[in-house]
Amino acid sequence: PALSLYSSYSVSYLPSSGDQFSSLTTITQQVEPEKFQNYEVGAKWDAIPALSLTTAVYRLNRTNTRATDPNDPTRIVQTGSQRTNGYELGLNGRLTPEWSIAGGYAYQDAFVTRATTAAQPGAQVGQVPHHTLSLWNHYRFHPRVGAGLGVLYRSDMFAAIDNTVTLPGYARADAAAFFTLTKQVRLQANVENVFDKRYYVNADSNTNNSPGFPRTVRVGLTMAF
Repeated sequence: PALSLYSSYSVSYLPSSGDQFSSLTTITQQVEPEKFQNYEVGAKWDAIPALSLTTAVYRLNRTNTRATDPNDPTRIVQTGSQRTNGYELGLNGRLTPEWSIAGGYAYQDAFVTRATTAAQPGAQVGQVPHHTLSLWNHYRFHPRVGAGLGVLYRSDMFAAIDNTVTLPGYARADAAAFFTLTKQVRLQANVENVFDKRYYVNADSNTNNSPGFPRTVRVGLTMAF
């Protein structure tokens, strides 16, 4: 009764212009959409009534990506493909009546399996880190007072599929405090990036990288009617 198993297979498609149809060209209008096939198996185990562990392994195949015709460099053919192998582990629930926890770890290996217009087989897919980890703790000191503390980690990753620019990995700490003033009013303060870590979240290209927020404080008041 405490263990659940599952498996799934799914297929999805993406137009070759991406999700921005305004970028359609005479080439992308004529090609087939990219195809995604995902295979996954996983399990959920209720270690104790209030604490659950989840795990999954998966493989995602991406085909119909564009490649340059080896016999005619002026033509585009849809022979490119990519593959992502991954593993996930999650934890969610309460360790004690006052202490709740939510966390997860993921491993991904995304690489080119057949040449595309941008990379040869074996190249790593851009913006896919091998390791990500998150852990959030919430502790209630009093029926009206609680606090949270968490960490987010991501290993380094390439900015683009040509594998020439690397976005460094980082670890970021976040914190929060909660105050229940009345049955209808709650005050909450969140601090993101407690130690003011400089890091990069993602990239639109090798020369257009987006930094993460510096230390940020948000205070909110929630009222129920």
